[in-house]
Amino acid sequence: MVMPWLFWLLLVVAAAVAVLAAVRPGGTGRRREAEPPRRVANSAGMFLLPRVRSRVRQQRWLHAGAGLLVLIALLAAAGVSARPVSEVERSDRLANRDIVLCLDVSTSMITIDASVLETFSELLDSFDGERVALVAWNSTAQTIVPLTDDYDLLGRQMEDLADVLDIDPANPTSRQVTAYEDALSGTMSYSVVGSSLAGDGLASCAMAFDNQGLERSRSVVLATDNLIIDPDGEQIYSLADSVQVLGERSIRLFSVYGTDPDQYDLWVTEKTPEEARGELATLTQDSGGRFYDVEDSGTGGDIVRQLEETQVAELAGGVETRRTDTPEHLAAVLGAAVVVVLVLAAWRRL
Repeated sequence: MVMPWLFWLLLVVAAAVAVLAAVRPGGTGRRREAEPPRRVANSAGMFLLPRVRSRVRQQRWLHAGAGLLVLIALLAAAGVSARPVSEVERSDRLANRDIVLCLDVSTSMITIDASVLETFSELLDSFDGERVALVAWNSTAQTIVPLTDDYDLLGRQMEDLADVLDIDPANPTSRQVTAYEDALSGTMSYSVVGSSLAGDGLASCAMAFDNQGLERSRSVVLATDNLIIDPDGEQIYSLADSVQVLGERSIRLFSVYGTDPDQYDLWVTEKTPEEARGELATLTQDSGGRFYDVEDSGTGGDIVRQLEETQVAELAGGVETRRTDTPEHLAAVLGAAVVVVLVLAAWRRL
């Protein structure tokens, strides 16, 4: 509340008025003392009648309820007068933060990408002013959305991509294959015999940042199983090389690992999922980044917290507290209480 003292002041004033009304000369108590009770002959037995006793109980409950509603209305009115607010602290320079979502769309990741895109959507929900890009890659990289703060556009593109990737890679229909090729044609090169080239994919995501000479906070959120297929050694950057490139450009790495055991083939990848996970985790953590498994609950929320905790400090200064008045709930309670009291008063003529 902006003025919590006003809340308590109004309550004290209301209590004082109630006490004065009860004890003032000529008040209810004095009138009862001055006016003798009126007696009605042969009426004692009337109060023993079940119907009369029931009406008396109803009247007492009605008065008690009306009193409670008046008290609730008073508290709500005092609360509204004190101006309840919500506060959010943000740095004015958080808009200097760029984030590239770097998605492996190779066959072995298709069944995992739905969970990855859900995590990416969690990130979008928490951003306010940061620029975000979405880059998909397999043997080559394709920028789906360049750096932008249009989160509606990013959300729609993620939904469309999730629909395209909602297929069984072992038994896709011709329509699904066509949709995949149309949406992600830039991630495949027929001149490259390979798939899931994580090193080149990550390096391409590092190139997605513009304004390289400006002071900006930059992060890459990489999602991959790191099961590289490169029989001819055509990959330009190894994963270690691309992580080094990120370090040289002061780009922080967040890695999200996921794998589908049904898509694993040792004879093709020459690396087990455990080895692939271990390599990705080691390279990420040794570079100062953060490593996650896609099935971990709260992955998106933790990435956001890490971004805010570390990079707000890096962009120190300009912290602004934004206050928004939030009287809606108290005003609704006040209005409802007043309406109910008026209805009861009209009905029972209290």
